[in-house]
Amino acid sequence: MRRKADLEYAETQRRGGRHPRPSCCSAISAPLRLCVKELPALLALTFLASEALAQEQKPNVPRITAVVPLEVTPGSTATVRVRGVKLAAASKVQFLEAKTPLTAVIKEKKAADVPNGLDAKDVGDSLIEFTLTVPAELPGGLVNFRVVTPDGTTAPAVLRVIEAAALVEEREPNGSFREAQPVELGKTVRGVVKEDKDVDVFQFAGRAGQKIAAEVIAGRGASLLDSSLTLTDVRGQFLATNDDSGGTRDSALTFTLPADGPYFFSVIDAQDRGTAWHSYEFIVKEVP
Repeated sequence: MRRKADLEYAETQRRGGRHPRPSCCSAISAPLRLCVKELPALLALTFLASEALAQEQKPNVPRITAVVPLEVTPGSTATVRVRGVKLAAASKVQFLEAKTPLTAVIKEKKAADVPNGLDAKDVGDSLIEFTLTVPAELPGGLVNFRVVTPDGTTAPAVLRVIEAAALVEEREPNGSFREAQPVELGKTVRGVVKEDKDVDVFQFAGRAGQKIAAEVIAGRGASLLDSSLTLTDVRGQFLATNDDSGGTRDSALTFTLPADGPYFFSVIDAQDRGTAWHSYEFIVKEVP
């Protein structure tokens, strides 16, 4: 069990002991600048999110609300859990337009408990679990899939394909500055906000004048997380924060570091919620 809201810096305490809850990007944050080669993936995620939203507005239609994990690695066998509406009678998981054929085998399908304080129509009332054999030759990028049921087929959800060497698992406990998990620039952290009021803290070494870009990918995949991302220096001073970015619930910011030393990113749910379905990817990297 990780600590809850245990960021030990004076500014937080002066603000009533709560981490910040900005409703939009603060004045000190800036949009994440994506390089051209990343634009197709971003556009694909945005399109899939739009299609899923359109389906969400239709009553009594099977749909996907969350996927765990959000990514798979080539050359592995992954167990994937999918939560949604009217999935308990699913007959097949169908992968679309993959450059390398993918086959999923459903192992479990059942009704799902609804977390306290959440609504089944928002988070889903059922789930399936399937195994996916990921070919070693599968290239990095996005693969889309649908769940087929007697009541219809869901809108596509997405899995990201990431090389194992570029993927780092979140390590517990990491709920405070003292327990912050060190991260390497350019790596992708696979994390989850497991419980209400949970905080995940990551630390990296920065240089004066270094420009960094950070983002959380959650809602653009299929996660219940409504992320908020905050950058803090070693003295506990807030440097930048972002809630929603690019028309999504995901967080992104860029910032030029003022000095050499350790810096900290905290990831939370903006609504203070957390479950096993509040998964995310966190990436921080140096940019020109």
